[in-house]
Amino acid sequence: MGPSRFRRLADFFLGVDQSPSLAGVQDAETLLNILERERARSDRTGNAFSCVVFRADGGTGKSDASMRRLAQILVNTVRIGDAIGWIAGGSLAAVLPSVSAEGAGRFADRVAQKFGSDGSELLRTIHTYPHWKDSSTPRPESSPPPGGPDGDTSSEPPGKRNAPPKQDRAGPAGSMEPLFSRRTPGWKRALDVTGAMLGLILFSPLFLLLAILIKTVSPGPVLFRQERIGYGGKPFTFLKFRTMHVSSDPTVHRKHLHDLIDNDKTLTKLDAYRDPRIIPFGNVLRQSCLDELPQLINVLSGEMSLVGPRPIPPYEADEYLPWQRQRFNVLPGLTGLWQVSGKNRTTFREMMRLDVGYSKKVSLWQDAKIVLKTLPVIYTQVSDFLAGRRMQDRDLPAASDQN
Repeated sequence: MGPSRFRRLADFFLGVDQSPSLAGVQDAETLLNILERERARSDRTGNAFSCVVFRADGGTGKSDASMRRLAQILVNTVRIGDAIGWIAGGSLAAVLPSVSAEGAGRFADRVAQKFGSDGSELLRTIHTYPHWKDSSTPRPESSPPPGGPDGDTSSEPPGKRNAPPKQDRAGPAGSMEPLFSRRTPGWKRALDVTGAMLGLILFSPLFLLLAILIKTVSPGPVLFRQERIGYGGKPFTFLKFRTMHVSSDPTVHRKHLHDLIDNDKTLTKLDAYRDPRIIPFGNVLRQSCLDELPQLINVLSGEMSLVGPRPIPPYEADEYLPWQRQRFNVLPGLTGLWQVSGKNRTTFREMMRLDVGYSKKVSLWQDAKIVLKTLPVIYTQVSDFLAGRRMQDRDLPAASDQN
């Protein structure tokens, strides 16, 4: 294997961009940093910016000459403060600070005229951030509050969160959210596939026992399936062992979650101890995290990773401020930095800072530390649950004596 081929292989596993270089055109990693800088500025000021993605080959990926010609046209068309660069899949993107969706559309039309295309060969997609600044999306009653570069809005009083509009939750077509997603490093995907396959093989007898237990104590399916929001803000079907009765009302959890987020309370679980929605032995499965074993299938399919922010339901994503959606830049995980850093003893904002911080600094060493901390955390979680259960059992007679 020659040195150049070895370097390309090493770059793949380290997640280093390998886009071809052209004068005035940034590589994918540099363009992503520019996008993140503009997002931080937008979160701070509430001003919009746009990004137009171009393909000059009708999406076939077969015309390097056309893409080079397009790159030259973009270099000659953008303003001094704009940026041009490659994005995943070999497309070219123009980042246009302080430009609305309408302005980006006019820019795209000018480029198309110079390219001489009737639209069949030159594909273009307009992305605007924040999403409600797009003319097709209603704007909330007030602009997002100012915050620091990391999205800190500590001066923002509880209950005054200007959440994005509901239709924004899963990253609609044309939203910029997928552009912020960082490519999963080769080493991470290799570990995910290896770990998921080993886990599915080693735990297969346990899968069978848990399936029998659930079918015995509660009628209904063994697996619980739910739409969750993952990488790039895209939905996927999340799997876990069912630990609640089939007839459980999901609106109860939605109201509880809204209260925790809106008032930045400690993230106490609604289903702690004696929750009537939980099936027999369900709390044991939940506290020991055995109910999450089917997520190894999600990991193997590439929808999740062994390590990453927890996957969330769409109604939770509806509550997020723009800067908090940075947690979608990486794959969700079975375990993560928040899970080993206090979990239910943290507030919603503290959880967000941990998740966003992880998404910005993915590394093999950090993932290894999180995995090593996970088992002790689960042991402590189970111990705390059993201690609380014993305390509840001890207090029950005293409570009944007072009636």
